[in-house]
Amino acid sequence: MTLHITIQKEILSLIIVAAFIIAMCFVINRALKKADPLARPKGLVLLAIWFVDLIDNQVLTIVQKRFVKNLGPYIGTLCVFLFLSNILGLFGFNPPTMNYSVTLTMALITWIMIQFNAIRDNGIGSYIHGFFEPIVPFVIPNIFGKVAPLISMSIRLFGNILSGSIIMSVIYSGCLFLSNLILGFFGLSGFNFVGVIVAPFFHAYFDVFAGFIQMFIFISLTMVFISNELKEE
Repeated sequence: MTLHITIQKEILSLIIVAAFIIAMCFVINRALKKADPLARPKGLVLLAIWFVDLIDNQVLTIVQKRFVKNLGPYIGTLCVFLFLSNILGLFGFNPPTMNYSVTLTMALITWIMIQFNAIRDNGIGSYIHGFFEPIVPFVIPNIFGKVAPLISMSIRLFGNILSGSIIMSVIYSGCLFLSNLILGFFGLSGFNFVGVIVAPFFHAYFDVFAGFIQMFIFISLTMVFISNELKEE
């Protein structure tokens, strides 16, 4: 009996993204320690302050102010991780978010946070009672309603990134066919010059623009779902 262990390509991409984020955290932390608190921020320090303010303001517009301190770091981490993961196809790697295991894990973490904040803010009794509102027979659809964000968020992100990668593969194949067809008149083949000209425009949409939009949708839904479970101030 032979045991075969196959490491998916997205795992390597996931390690690359995680290593890059950790390295950047060390670099920015070192820059913050060396920075003069009385001087005008610049460089990485200015970028870090701008990013934190941007995330905190975004959280503040959707979630209550008292949650900004705790929720902001999570949303900021999601923002960086998802955007870098979504655009990794630009560098010849498989985006980690092209693997459903990754998107399901991200959605599961968010879903657990939604339920945790709902219980912490409303109490366990009110949380359980919500499954039987407005009447007891509604318990089944209410359970499905609780689980729905987990399924929808994971599939939406996975489906959009996977479809973008498939479309780019089709575009490259079509460009290669067209390149060989043109080069065939000169007795040449194998150089995808059409792809070099055409592909960057599609990468700009399917990797950069779509990657940013999917990241923004995911973090926005995270904040909206958490906000919907909180008591009104």
